[in-house]
Formats: sequence, C-alpha cells, structure tokens
Amino acid sequence: MRYRRRVYRDTVRSIDDLHAHEQLALGGLLRVLIRLDGRFTPAEEAQLARVGEELGGADDLRAVVARSAEVLADDAAIRDVARQVERPEARLLIREALEAVARADTIHPAEQSLLDWCDELWGPRAAP
Repeated sequence: MRYRRRVYRDTVRSIDDLHAHEQLALGGLLRVLIRLDGRFTPAEEAQLARVGEELGGADDLRAVVARSAEVLADDAAIRDVARQVERPEARLLIREALEAVARADTIHPAEQSLLDWCDELWGPRAAP
C-alpha cells in the first residue's frame, strides 16, 4: 500500500513541518514498530525509504530515527514523547507513516497493537 498524503493536512506535510518533539515521536515510534515483530524485512526497509521520500527525504527520516535513538532511552520514553504530540496534523502524519511502514508486509499483531495504542491516545485515525 502506498503512503498517501491527506489533502486536508495543510500545515504538516513534511518532517521539517514537525516540531522537535514531534520528530522524536515519529522516529521513536517507527523504531518501536520496526522491532515489534522481531524482524526488519526488506519490504519494510523499502517502505520506510518511500515514506521518507514523501516526507521530505529518506535521509531526513533516517536522521530523525537516529536522533530518537540518541535521546529516547526506551519504549517508555518514546511513549511519553508521543503523549506530548498535540497538533492533529502532526498526529495524522505520524500515524499514517506508521501504518504505511507496517503495511509493507502483513501487519503483525504486535504492530497492530502499537497502531491501536496511537488511536487510543490520539483518537481514531488521528483525524483532525
């Protein structure tokens, strides 16, 4: 499934449009998602690069993921920063990116649990 930008998301379209803590949440949640099923498949890697390109550049997304690894020590810290994401547009971008990577191959139940957690935290589909 190809990652699709929502036309109504007009203030947050790229990584650069995210605030620093929102970038950390994106990077951290992607790290959690990738390791939840115990493997990082070639399909997930390719999809992560595609999502990165759509958000301003694969290198930029890799840098966000790396920065989150430096700053956020564990899953609890990642979830804490995710709780600080308040802008609906940022929530939507993060949620869509997570789902796009998860759908690179079959969504593992553990991956679905992270998506469900985001929906519980931010509301269904993180809709504005």
